[in-house]
Amino acid sequence: MATYGFFASLRASETRPLRPREGGDDALASIRQPSAQRCILLIEDSQPVRAALRAALEAAEYAVREAIGGKDGVEQVGGADLILLDLGLPDITGFDVLEQLRDGPHAAKPVIILSGRDEVDAKIRALDLGADDYVTKPFDPGELLARVRAAFRRMEENASASAAGIVKVGPFEIDVTTGDTRREDRPVRLSPMEARFVKLLAQRSGQPVGTRQLTETLWGFDNAEQRQALRVLARKVRCKLEKDPDEPRFLLTEPRLGYRLVDPEFSAAGH
Repeated sequence: MATYGFFASLRASETRPLRPREGGDDALASIRQPSAQRCILLIEDSQPVRAALRAALEAAEYAVREAIGGKDGVEQVGGADLILLDLGLPDITGFDVLEQLRDGPHAAKPVIILSGRDEVDAKIRALDLGADDYVTKPFDPGELLARVRAAFRRMEENASASAAGIVKVGPFEIDVTTGDTRREDRPVRLSPMEARFVKLLAQRSGQPVGTRQLTETLWGFDNAEQRQALRVLARKVRCKLEKDPDEPRFLLTEPRLGYRLVDPEFSAAGH
C-alpha cells in the first residue's frame, strides 16, 4: 500500500506536533489526553505506516497492538478497546473485517477506517457496515487523535447511561439513554451508531435536531464527510423504521436544519 504524504505527515509528528511549541504545555495537552492505557488495535499492512501510527498513539499514552492482515486482526480484537482499520489488506479486505466485527461478540467496539480511498461509494459502504468514522489519508495525526478521543467519549457516555427514560413515537418505544428501540414489544435491530442517532433524536422528540449538533456529537466533527455520513445513517434508520423510506412518517428531514422524530398521530391531533 502506498504511503505517499500520509507517512511524511505522521513522521513529522514524532518530533513536532507531539511536543509543546509556542503554546507551552497547553499545546501538548490538546493532543495528549489521559487514556488510562486504553488499547488500540491497528490493522494495517504497511510497516512504515504502522510504525508512524504507533509512535503517535504511544506518545498520546495509548497501548497499541498491531496486525498486518484482516484475519489476524479479527483474532486480536478481543483485547482492544478501539480498532483503526485499513481497507487495503493483503488477505481479506477491511470491509470483510468490519462485517465480521459487527456480526460478532465485539460489535459495540468503535472502529475508525483509515484509507487512501476517497470515493463516496467506499465511505458509504464502510458506514453501512457499521464503521464509526472514516478518515481519508493523508491526515494530520492530531486530527486522528482527536477522533480517537471522540470515539472513546461516545463509548463512555453509552456505558455510563443509567435510568432508562422511554419516549413513544407512533408504534415505537425508544430508550432515550441507549437508543434501544422496540415496535409493538419487538426489538428493532439497530447498529451502535444507528442507536446513538435515534437516541439523540428521541431526547428532543418532536423538535428538530441540527445537522451540526448531530455530526459533532456522533463523530466529533462537522465537515462535508460527516454530513454525507449523516445522510447515509438517516437512510439506514428509515429503512428499519419506515414502511416506505422514501415517504417517511416518523424520521423527517428539516430543510437547512437537520432531522426530527415525530408521532404522526400526535401531530395530526393539532398538538
